[in-house]
Amino acid sequence: MIKKSLLYFILFSLFFSHVVRGQELKSNTTVYSLPNGMQVILVEKHANPMIACMVYVNAGAKYETDLNNGVTHFLEHLLFDGTKTKTRMDITEGIKSKGGYINAFTGKELTCYMILMPKEFIEEGLDVQSDMLFNSIFPDTELAKERKIVIEEIKMNEDDVDHQVERFFAAQVYRETPYARPVLGYENIISTISKEEIIDYYHTYYKPNNMICLVIGDFETEAMKDLVDKYYGQIPAKPLPKQTEIYFTPPTGKEIKYKEMEAENTYVRLAINGPKHDDPDYYPFDVIAQILYSGETSPLVKVLTQGTDPLATDVSAYLETQKEFTTLNIGVVTNSPDKVAKILESTVDVLMNLGKNALEKEQIDRVLVSTKTHRYYQEEKLLFYGMEIAPTVVTSGWNFLETYIDELEKVTPKRVQTVASKYLSDPKYIATVVKPKKENPSGEKESSSNIYKKEIFPNGLTVIVKSNPDSKVLGINILGKNRSAMEPEGRTGIADFTNRMLLKGTVSRSAEQIAEDLASIGAEITLVDNPWIPYDDVYTTHSFTFIKFQTIDEYTDKGIELLSDLVVNSNFPEEEIAKTKQEMMSILGRGKGSTRQTCRNLFYATLFIDHPYGKPIMGDGPSVGSITRDGLIEFHKKFYSPDNMIITVCTNMLPDQMMGKIKNAFGNMPRVAFPEPQIPAPNPLSSPLKAHQEMEKEQIYIYLGQPMPGIQSPDAPALDLMNSILSSRLGLNLREVKGLAYSVGSSIRFDRDFGWFIASIGTRPQNYQEALDGILGEMKKIRQEEVTPEELEKAKNGIWGRMLFYRLSRINQAYFMGVNEFKGAGYDYDDKYIESLRKVTIDQVKQAAEKYLDTDNYVLAVVGKT
Repeated sequence: MIKKSLLYFILFSLFFSHVVRGQELKSNTTVYSLPNGMQVILVEKHANPMIACMVYVNAGAKYETDLNNGVTHFLEHLLFDGTKTKTRMDITEGIKSKGGYINAFTGKELTCYMILMPKEFIEEGLDVQSDMLFNSIFPDTELAKERKIVIEEIKMNEDDVDHQVERFFAAQVYRETPYARPVLGYENIISTISKEEIIDYYHTYYKPNNMICLVIGDFETEAMKDLVDKYYGQIPAKPLPKQTEIYFTPPTGKEIKYKEMEAENTYVRLAINGPKHDDPDYYPFDVIAQILYSGETSPLVKVLTQGTDPLATDVSAYLETQKEFTTLNIGVVTNSPDKVAKILESTVDVLMNLGKNALEKEQIDRVLVSTKTHRYYQEEKLLFYGMEIAPTVVTSGWNFLETYIDELEKVTPKRVQTVASKYLSDPKYIATVVKPKKENPSGEKESSSNIYKKEIFPNGLTVIVKSNPDSKVLGINILGKNRSAMEPEGRTGIADFTNRMLLKGTVSRSAEQIAEDLASIGAEITLVDNPWIPYDDVYTTHSFTFIKFQTIDEYTDKGIELLSDLVVNSNFPEEEIAKTKQEMMSILGRGKGSTRQTCRNLFYATLFIDHPYGKPIMGDGPSVGSITRDGLIEFHKKFYSPDNMIITVCTNMLPDQMMGKIKNAFGNMPRVAFPEPQIPAPNPLSSPLKAHQEMEKEQIYIYLGQPMPGIQSPDAPALDLMNSILSSRLGLNLREVKGLAYSVGSSIRFDRDFGWFIASIGTRPQNYQEALDGILGEMKKIRQEEVTPEELEKAKNGIWGRMLFYRLSRINQAYFMGVNEFKGAGYDYDDKYIESLRKVTIDQVKQAAEKYLDTDNYVLAVVGKT
């Protein structure tokens, strides 16, 4: 049920992040098998009062046939539709009512079912999870509805260029193996596969001896063993089918396959055979992959992105590791198909050179540090940790994970050189090239142990420190105030541009030196949301920018010095400006093809007429194209002046000690005088405002919304609950009952002095009127009818659970502290807000809906075929 493109990113990121367990984790990890054959992995983590449980089923596209391709993913949907004792509402809404989260995803080698619960309710979560895995009944009404939903998901991915590029690549590289099959399958198969075939597949693979259970979070191991045995140990083992052997034929030459597609960019992918995971050569080969994907220090990135007209705008490398094979996969995005031949030639040259000269030991050390620190970061997130290690647990086994760091530490520069020479001295590959059908001449593309301290330095800089001893991670967020309002006329997108340039060079560091220094302390820095992950815009807003920086406590001084240098001493090298401009043009070009992104921009432009929030956050081609080095320097001087920043820190260090370090690094920044921009509320609506844009896509997208009050309004908690209930109803009635969409819901954004409400849906054009009527109908219903006590309780726990979910990691805690302080609600707003939510009554929810939700006057933006 997770978006497939996001799953690709999770699977592919595994082997450049290597979230693995070294020897020091043995004290809090227990691995054993139940008598029925289910493998169980228990990992105690007491930093947050949440527990995640992931069950990995050895069922994926590789176990299907060409006649039932897509059945695994279809079955994943159906398991949420009811058991012998529970309805769909009992499953999904029951989890939400306890503040939990439930979801699943399907890959080529596994299906993962996951829950994340406050620890008080983990037994309820395990009860639901085990019941749906072993006792699902597949009601006919739900089956028909899920067919429609899965088909909508297939259609959605057909509109996703990245998904289509990856699908074409897999079909060519892994042809004649099950790994060539798409996980979602095909519309004709989903439309016609029988209930009997689905149930047969379910009974074939959904057996405890074909599953692995990972539980991670705030529990005591012996007590959790009892719970796991209670809910999983009583299911009897059953025989498993004999698996057909899979034979992968490695590339024997240099083979290139081309395809044209409606796309703004050209996408080059190539695969080279590598050693299997049980081969000693695997570890040095993996080091090679990580070095190739090491940002500015990568020899591949250097070659492909150098010069005023670089060959590539984006470069990636990763290992695809399966039981039967390993491939080194390299991905390149370029702005012109004319550059493909040179990209392939240059890539081969880089690979061949790796075997000619030994690496420096520091390069391998950076890989080790990055592996270690990233593991700490991901462990905080519980659910994402389990998602990231899922493919490796299933394909390579727990012992592989357990010994991985030890094996990586044995890798020497000479060993890397030998392995590079063995596999890459004359690299054979299969490459795919997806190019645009038409040339684009423009080339556009929280706990009682928390201690807080707040201080405003003499130069105007606001700094807030939260101290808690229960993590090794140092998280620092720097918020730049009033993002869109601070941008000069005609320079929309310059704030995003500025953030992207922070890693490109300072007065004393080159981009390569910055990358090396970040890697040497395993630091991660996020300056913008990732454009390649759909729906990854939860942190992006017109209100502010963010700089999210994390390392571990032993590197505190180095980390703060480096972060300070990036923000204070940015140098904006001219050659890097050209690269960044091309990068942004590429992303903008990609966004042009997204109905969702286009509709979002159209909605904001219509609601916020002649207002900073009406401008596209990343700008457009002309505005980005007009940005110069002088303009960047001038904007940076004002935007990242101390009185326009809020620095929030989450650490295990005492607040006064950390405050002193921040003051030493940032306290001498000069104050820059400028008038603070005034950001008015959007104009009230006295009639509907409608906007439409035609796009030739499989789906039409609808955004419908209106102004709301700000975050400090006494009605904000009731409105938040109203929206949560409304969003659940939209999902239930328009998705689950009517099958109109894969993605539908509503949200409320609260700014300092105003807010806004949005309901959105993506559906096929023929469903447009039914979808629009459905949204307005649910809005009218929540105004006219009281919500039930069960709905209200579920909404309260749901918001509480989501807040815990998004604040699992220290870096996100720091981020939200800064956001709440900027909005005037105070850095400790989250703690107070939960208490406010708990006090809201049914009458207050209804009154808020009647007062603010207007079904006659609203903004309606529609993008797609009509």
